[in-house]
Amino acid sequence: MARIPLPVGAWGNISVSGTRGNYRASARFRKANGKTVPRFRTGATKEAARNALLEHLTELREQTIAGEVSGTGTLGSFAGDWFTRWRESANPPASTVRTYRAAVKWIKEELGMLRLTECTTGRLERGVVRISDAHGQTTAKQARSVLRRIFADAVHLDALTANPALGISTVKEQPQEVRAMTAAEVQQLRTAARTWEATPVTANKPVRREIADSIDVMLGTSVRIGELLAIRWDDVDLEATPPTISVMGTVTLGADGGGMQYQPAPKSETSKRILYLPTIAAEASRRQFEDREFRPESEAVFASETGTWRDPSNYRAHFRQVRKIAELDWVTPKTIRKTVATTIYTADGWDNASQQLGHSEVGVTAKHYVQRLNIGPAGVVGGAG
Repeated sequence: MARIPLPVGAWGNISVSGTRGNYRASARFRKANGKTVPRFRTGATKEAARNALLEHLTELREQTIAGEVSGTGTLGSFAGDWFTRWRESANPPASTVRTYRAAVKWIKEELGMLRLTECTTGRLERGVVRISDAHGQTTAKQARSVLRRIFADAVHLDALTANPALGISTVKEQPQEVRAMTAAEVQQLRTAARTWEATPVTANKPVRREIADSIDVMLGTSVRIGELLAIRWDDVDLEATPPTISVMGTVTLGADGGGMQYQPAPKSETSKRILYLPTIAAEASRRQFEDREFRPESEAVFASETGTWRDPSNYRAHFRQVRKIAELDWVTPKTIRKTVATTIYTADGWDNASQQLGHSEVGVTAKHYVQRLNIGPAGVVGGAG
């Protein structure tokens, strides 16, 4: 029966031979390349020879396994190390850094004390379910994605031989009925926005209360909040026929906090698009252009009160005040995207609706952004007799 080889970086039994004053300790050591070689050290006593060899073998082991990761380490510790390596090597956008940092936090909370070798697919999946129950399905989907990356790294570093996270079931979101605004509700929202702007504000310094024009631009283009607030004057062409805007970026909070910043790439490559401005959006843009003299230092069309990039969180807070006046508490900026998508789909079909919203797949538009009207085709009326 073949002898079982020593693990890489390990040694076999130590034997000591020799005479008084001249002892030799020897053992077999397995190198990083898999070869087993004899190693020895001498000493005046048996104990001195043995200790000298142990010190030598320990140094060899540290050199052999330097940089290797043990499967006995905890997932929490490895996840933190992985995040640092990923951030330094990938140069990711700030929004992705924040998303992954949050995912690592919840992974540590629910699974962090498990050793890597204890992380079976079943245990990881139950952890993702707990994250879903505590923090929602979107967070659970992000945690699942990050776990797959973490364990791929563990396999790459020889801490494990297989990636247990690959078997985690897809987090299925509960389907929600898509609801778009009616023409009357759109007008309610626009009127409420003007009312909100006209509401007096008590402050020690002048405050610009404006939101109506930005809502009109969203109603005309379906841009996301981050894309809306990232529109620069250089992205707007009001002289074209028809006028256009180029969606080339988004605004995001810095990876480690701090102020808002412009991020050149939007949510995805398909988000980069040129959109024609219908009358409602073109007129809103012209009004903003006429007021540009009040904020000449800002490159953003819808800048903050100090001329910097506007925070989407603050914008949403103002939007909630507007919808309250309109008595449309169910409406969000995303509802506007759904309204535009439904309108375009009804007139021009799935493809145009998807392109307008900047989606990479028509299925996303169909599933999450278009209100289904269960009405039969109008063509059958002409054939009835």
